[in-house]
Amino acid sequence: PRNSAGEVTASADSDAFALKVGDCTGALGTGSIDQVALVPCTEPHDYEAYASMRLTQDTFPGTDQVTEQADAFCAREFKNFVGIDYEESKYQISSLMPTKESWSSAGDREVLCLAGKDSGKITGSLKGVRK
Repeated sequence: PRNSAGEVTASADSDAFALKVGDCTGALGTGSIDQVALVPCTEPHDYEAYASMRLTQDTFPGTDQVTEQADAFCAREFKNFVGIDYEESKYQISSLMPTKESWSSAGDREVLCLAGKDSGKITGSLKGVRK
């Protein structure tokens, strides 16, 4: 459920492909993620999606190359979003990225960067928090 501005208004399970920049989530888990728990950012949550990029290669470049591109992009955008370098922050970076299967079967090319903490709940946005 979203309001007219596109903000999540109530907690709900969602397809991971429906996540977009500005959305907040519950715990992400590890490995391949198909479903996420969307949570209004005004309520306690684990992660916030803060940046997105589209990979432009014609064929799947391999897991290592996708991970390298995602890590570099998400770290750079983390500083722009949170306001300090990732290495200085108490928050973690996670990313959702294409797998070989999602690349070929769903046309998945998006890397979605998320900032947050596995060990605690965040209320509100991390934009500009400088922590």
